[in-house]
Amino acid sequence: MHDHDRQDNDTGIMPAISLPVLLVGIVLPFCLVIGGCLALQAFRMALFGIPLEMIWMFACFILVPACLTVCWNLSPPGPDEKQVK
Repeated sequence: MHDHDRQDNDTGIMPAISLPVLLVGIVLPFCLVIGGCLALQAFRMALFGIPLEMIWMFACFILVPACLTVCWNLSPPGPDEKQVK
């Protein structure tokens, strides 16, 4: 018998997303990309001939996945996941 064939489906209530997870996973990357580009657009500076906004966008390629990794590690484990000690 497979797991999806069971009739005693005891699905519990899933916990809501916590505020730190929401801030790190959605708000911070949005502010990094959009806010950073808008803030740096006013300066019109260049480093080695490359506009500062372009350097910031490439930095966001690293910063946004780092934020999502932190978000993944902050979220509580699901009912099927075991915590490793």
